[in-house]
Amino acid sequence: MKKQKLFQGALITALMTSAIVVVPNVQAAERFTDVDYTKEYGVAVQSLVERGIISGYSDGTFKPFADVTRGQVAKILAGLLKLDTKKVEDPKFTDVLPNDEYYGAIAALQNANIVSGLADGSFGANRAITREQMASMLTAAYNLYEYEYDKALPFKDIVKYSNAYYTVGPLYENNITKGVTADTFGLKETVKRSQLALFIQRIENLEKNRVMQSFKAKDFGADVIEVIAANNWIAETEQEFFNVRFQKDSVDIEALQEGTGSFVVASYKVDGKENYEYIGLNKYRVTVTNVDGKLQMVCEETDELTPGTVLFFEEDHGINAKNLKLETKDGHTVSPKAYAYKPYRFDGWEGESIPKGTAYELTLLEAGEYVATFSDDAGKSVRVGIHAAVDGYDIYLSEATERKELFVPTKEIGFEVQSYKVEQYTGALIDDKIVDVEFSKDGVTVKRIGAGNAVFSVRLMGENGKKMYLHGSVYSVSGVTAMYYELSTQKEMEEPSY
Repeated sequence: MKKQKLFQGALITALMTSAIVVVPNVQAAERFTDVDYTKEYGVAVQSLVERGIISGYSDGTFKPFADVTRGQVAKILAGLLKLDTKKVEDPKFTDVLPNDEYYGAIAALQNANIVSGLADGSFGANRAITREQMASMLTAAYNLYEYEYDKALPFKDIVKYSNAYYTVGPLYENNITKGVTADTFGLKETVKRSQLALFIQRIENLEKNRVMQSFKAKDFGADVIEVIAANNWIAETEQEFFNVRFQKDSVDIEALQEGTGSFVVASYKVDGKENYEYIGLNKYRVTVTNVDGKLQMVCEETDELTPGTVLFFEEDHGINAKNLKLETKDGHTVSPKAYAYKPYRFDGWEGESIPKGTAYELTLLEAGEYVATFSDDAGKSVRVGIHAAVDGYDIYLSEATERKELFVPTKEIGFEVQSYKVEQYTGALIDDKIVDVEFSKDGVTVKRIGAGNAVFSVRLMGENGKKMYLHGSVYSVSGVTAMYYELSTQKEMEEPSY
């Protein structure tokens, strides 16, 4: 699950089908002499002309294979998105002046972060728009960036993880665009009027089927709201099941596939100096279902907590922890209604990163102080102290695997320890010692002898000036003591750390 950034996204509204003028000096015609109505583009042209979205020329032609300019596309998008083209900030493009035909549309789109200029500081209003530029505008205009998209595209001219990959990919995935051939997208080729008609019609079809619920800042008594999504990842499909679409003063939650999860709305007041005052949080549970082939979504406000999770790997602890005994810190048995324990699935993990052996997942549904005893069928067990604290609507966990003393063997140190020195300001030097150090031919032992949390550092010395440094920590969680350590050489101690 991934968190959404504040102020991200474009000013987007539902697609409208009212009449707009696409290009100057045109006149609508019912049937054009140069359009093949048996082709897909011909069907799109006829539908859009009938509804007044695009027009033909006065000579009865449509000119389906003529180029479309960046200015013309800007005018179309601004109209489709119902953007205010009057009250706009100057986009400061060198070739776009307030009296120009496309000024309002270009400014509105630039103000909404839907379009950008060219490298020379111009917008290029009269230049033919390329297929790459068209894809960039459409993904920004209809906020398709947030779709999880990691599939291989069939186009040889699009490099994976390039800008084009992220703008063309969502359009291809949603059947809005195709390539100029089966394996070529044609990034630098220009968009024709027939292709523009297809883009518009396909975007229309996509918009009709999108299922969304809008949350407005004013409903929370706020100027700005931020949405933090949680539990919205479907491991089987490696995709989110709902998406967040940010607008100027609202957020749309869009259903993508079946699933259940949650999101939190954080609301803020903003003063004239762009200072943000936090108001509060509201949590919502999201349920997306598929009914007769159509998605349905319900967003309900809730005060339930997002559970916290502890993972137990056999590779780390040396036992197959198929059994669990969960108690409170005071020794009371915890009801199964307050937790869940099951084998852990490594969905989304890369093969080499998956730990060897078994793995289990303990999910805690309530805050508190717990002691979990994991055991196998052979009688081996490991105790883990768990502190479950609430922060907002989430349960955050800290844990400690029981270990009251450390033994570092001589083989790991690299030489037989002849003497040692505890470094200053560590848990072995204060008035009430927390740890004590012993050494023998076999290795070094660090024992906990006092209460409290501490770090320690011990210089281990052998014959011929050999040195190693033993660094560690000792702490308790829910009454369970944990100890950890690492070894450093003299060279590692002298090298700066960045």
